[in-house]
Amino acid sequence: MSQRRVLGGVITLVTWSIWTPVWAQAQTPDGTLVARDGGHALVYTIAADARNPRWAVVEVNAADGSRTCEWLKKLDPGKTYRFECPLTVAAGDLVPSRVRIFKDETLEDRDSFVDPVLKVTDGVLAAAAKAAPPTASVVTVPDGTLEALDLPLPATFKPTWYRRIDKGFSMRAYENSGDLTIEADALVFVDGKKTVRIPFSRITAVRWEPLQSDIANHWTAVRFTNDEGQPDGVAFRDGGMLGRRQRTGQIYVTLHRAVKK
Repeated sequence: MSQRRVLGGVITLVTWSIWTPVWAQAQTPDGTLVARDGGHALVYTIAADARNPRWAVVEVNAADGSRTCEWLKKLDPGKTYRFECPLTVAAGDLVPSRVRIFKDETLEDRDSFVDPVLKVTDGVLAAAAKAAPPTASVVTVPDGTLEALDLPLPATFKPTWYRRIDKGFSMRAYENSGDLTIEADALVFVDGKKTVRIPFSRITAVRWEPLQSDIANHWTAVRFTNDEGQPDGVAFRDGGMLGRRQRTGQIYVTLHRAVKK
């Protein structure tokens, strides 16, 4: 048996019996805005389950959709973690976030997810000035933390689904199925008819997110500058048989780490 509760500022993982799945519970839907170093920060606090490790993906974006802060963090049992993203905000601003809790490092089996949007008001700014500092027992997670499996390069994933991010509606979520290889300086997708090669130097963002026409699943979304100098985007997902698609998270983590090196 489990229960959802709304209390202010902490995402709590709760289990009442060993037969009940653990749920991440956002105690406020928008996180907490605090005053910090002459500016502000958006804070999510996640209290881990007492028995089982979990993996948290926390992302804070600017109003235009650009990424501001991101974390992939293993949550050890019994600990409480603080994810703090510095922001420059004013009344009227919107700050979208994404919080995902997964059962293991494959990032396939979600316990829960929330997509809150913080609306900054005069009242929120006033409350931020009075926010208490974190306690010593809370683990502050540095921005950019990426804790997961570390595969050596080159790393090949097959079969892998490929699609353009702006792909129109169709009966299937992907466009091609082939082999994806993450090299030291580029990603290469080959399906027998075409080859897509994107140098890391052109990649502007690697994200873990649902896409249009497949909002139920997460993809490794890659945004980059194409040969014409225009913004472009493609996405990849494990193309294995239903029930065996457990490597999309590894694609995301491996590519993200390789691009950041």
